[in-house]
Amino acid sequence: MKPVYAFGEVLVDALQNGTVTEQGLAMPQAVFYPGGAPANAAVAAARLGARALFIGQVGRDGFGHYLKTALNHYGVDTRYLRSTDAPTPMAMVTLDDRGERSFQFYRQGTADVMLAAHKLPNPAEFAPGILHCCSNTLTEPGIRRVHIGFIDRCRAAGNLISFDVNLRKNLWPDQTNFREPIQSMLKRADVIKVSREELDELWDGDAESELVSWAFAHEAKAIFITDGANPATLITPDVRHQMPVPDVTVVDTTGAGDAFSGAVLVSLCQQETPDWEAALSLAVKCGAWAAGRAGAFTSLPTADDVQ
Repeated sequence: MKPVYAFGEVLVDALQNGTVTEQGLAMPQAVFYPGGAPANAAVAAARLGARALFIGQVGRDGFGHYLKTALNHYGVDTRYLRSTDAPTPMAMVTLDDRGERSFQFYRQGTADVMLAAHKLPNPAEFAPGILHCCSNTLTEPGIRRVHIGFIDRCRAAGNLISFDVNLRKNLWPDQTNFREPIQSMLKRADVIKVSREELDELWDGDAESELVSWAFAHEAKAIFITDGANPATLITPDVRHQMPVPDVTVVDTTGAGDAFSGAVLVSLCQQETPDWEAALSLAVKCGAWAAGRAGAFTSLPTADDVQ
């Protein structure tokens, strides 16, 4: 089985869970869940039986120690998790009455964006593996250069590239300069995951057709498009297939997309030529399971759970 290497941010998701009142003042309470899209995907893959490793950086602070402990607790190898004096990033997560989340990030000068190229492992050491990444390490010029350079070295060494768009517009300096960096990653990816909403942000007009033309003209082998509770779509050079999403009572959608990604990664690990439709079937089950539970790491299913 090929190993999974997830590269990018690991952070604390401070999820509000009610209020406490003291001296007549209602104060919000929060639970500090471990999270970050690439880290979530690594945990999701590990929970489903893959060998998963995380590549990134946290601060030498309490939250950084907590996140390393959390990754190890869920079976993710942290030998490539670096530390620095910069603070560990955090996201304040609020949920609406449908369990849909919104984020407020605290990520200026944090450890994840301060990761230097010389702290990254040599991709030749772990080829042939699967390198999974997202777009939050493309938001600033410094970490973008590190990200793109590392992906190119991983590809050259013979590793498959999995890319989840995972667009968070409020992390981009003017919230409009994300198209070119994300599109540059789409042409480097073997497997792409994108939501319907993100797709419409990346192209005008028929966004799906634009993505298909763009991706399959470069490296892509498969595209997965999620659309909330609507059917998920698989597109390969040979087939377009849709699959309904299981009906669940939504509690928190924070980890649902990453549970989906983790299932796809496991399918890539297990077979030289993946059964893409089987990968889609597992992915929609895992995403639905996660949406019915709170938090990110804590919501991700095992193989037994999705039976």
